[in-house]
Amino acid sequence: MKKIIILFVAMILCGCAQEKQVEEKSQYKDGTYTTTAMGYGGEFEVETTLKDDKIQDIVIKEHNETPSIGGVALEQMIDNMKKKNHYDVDTISGATKSSQALKEAVAKAYEEAKNES
Repeated sequence: MKKIIILFVAMILCGCAQEKQVEEKSQYKDGTYTTTAMGYGGEFEVETTLKDDKIQDIVIKEHNETPSIGGVALEQMIDNMKKKNHYDVDTISGATKSSQALKEAVAKAYEEAKNES
């Protein structure tokens, strides 16, 4: 009899429990953000696309970085940023100024995308 009463009480308590649905708010607004960077070869535009708080894409528009040094470094940096889903990745030796410029441009995009609340 005790087992039946305990089972009955347990069923009532389980049925009365309210499920709270906690909706996690994104830290960043989805979208494509265009920022500028001052690299070794001058200023260039960077388009950073964020979706669901993740880096979807980073595109560097026309730039004057040395193709075999800065150009290669920027592509490596983009790959690393996408893999780590963050702009704070190691700079590429030999292309420090270009690397830092890209990091700063993507950091600006994150600032623009921040959800205020």
